[in-house]
Amino acid sequence: MKNILDYGAVADGKTLNTAVIQAAIDAEAQDGGGTVVVPAGTYLTGTLRLRDNIELHLEPGAVLLASTDPKDYNALDEFPQNFSSVQEGWQGIHLILAVRVKNVSITGRGVIDGNGSVSYQPCSARPPRHGFEWGYGFRSAKDKDHPRPGQLLNFCECRNVLVSGVTLRNASCWCCYLMGCQDAVIEKLIIRNPQDAANTDGIDIDCCQNVMISNCNIETGDDSIAIRGCSQRLGYYFPCENITVTNCVLASAVCGFRIGVGTGIIRNVVISNIMIRKAADGFLFQSAYSPNTGVDIYDVSVSNVRFDLTAYPVRVRSIYDTKATIHDLEFDHLHGNCFAGISVEGQEQARPHDITFRNCSFYKSPCPIVLADPQDYPAEFLSVTLADNVDASSIVFHQK
Repeated sequence: MKNILDYGAVADGKTLNTAVIQAAIDAEAQDGGGTVVVPAGTYLTGTLRLRDNIELHLEPGAVLLASTDPKDYNALDEFPQNFSSVQEGWQGIHLILAVRVKNVSITGRGVIDGNGSVSYQPCSARPPRHGFEWGYGFRSAKDKDHPRPGQLLNFCECRNVLVSGVTLRNASCWCCYLMGCQDAVIEKLIIRNPQDAANTDGIDIDCCQNVMISNCNIETGDDSIAIRGCSQRLGYYFPCENITVTNCVLASAVCGFRIGVGTGIIRNVVISNIMIRKAADGFLFQSAYSPNTGVDIYDVSVSNVRFDLTAYPVRVRSIYDTKATIHDLEFDHLHGNCFAGISVEGQEQARPHDITFRNCSFYKSPCPIVLADPQDYPAEFLSVTLADNVDASSIVFHQK
């Protein structure tokens, strides 16, 4: 066990501690692995790289505070799977980075703070006619010529990953990102990002296998939990499969769950016992995020979900010119307060099919956010609203 104070860490929130914390991690790894302890105090740091068999443990009162200087972070080309988004104004630099390592953990009751507030412009007015998304205001990157940091925690092609107990807050991009990982547990996280801050996802699972997410409390400005299939970033075929999510409380300015995006496969997903306190879309299944892409989504089960302050409880969209399909989705015991209805949209090449709703009931209260004309949303939404080119015979709705 190594304590970062023994390596010269200074808990004043101003002194840069990257080198000394990394020295503690590397020393513990050289000893075969073990625990690196971050005691109470605020420690300013840039990129920290986890090694095989390392547990980074944040004690109560400990805060790892992200540096605001891009020079304190990893190089953009440090690993080939890394990426940035010019459009969204962030780059592939990360506070905690784990690439192709095994048996890695981040645990404890401490805080990892992305220091993201410095990266955003002041809150703008609600975007006009933008559906229910960003209904509480919107902030994007302050300076796209100098992109803000990317994912706060980035695990790439790792095995046996545990993230447990910590608080992730004030991120400037996605909080916890797993890409191409196997055998991961994410549990008991508290995630807090401003509800008007763009691109601040909670947990993103991309082309991973055997992942369990449980007992998390997430409030964020973008998707609370995203399940993706972007195998093109890995450079080889790797389906996103065998994913379970249970016992979570979510609030988002966009999606409680976004399932889709990429060019691969998402399958064998079980989601249960969820409270969505606020969202534009409770569940968005989306085969393509843009033209010329498409991810197949199938064998997904969703049960025991309660909604409040949610627009669409479920939307299934296959609207771009893609052959990717969405099928074999099951929804059981979905209930709550929603402003719009269940919506299923398709296109000629890839119509969603074999979708079943059981024991679902919603009540409609006046929408507190007025962003579009009332006729844009169905007055009666206890049944499923289908686009004209969706085969109604393959969509089954069993009312309670």
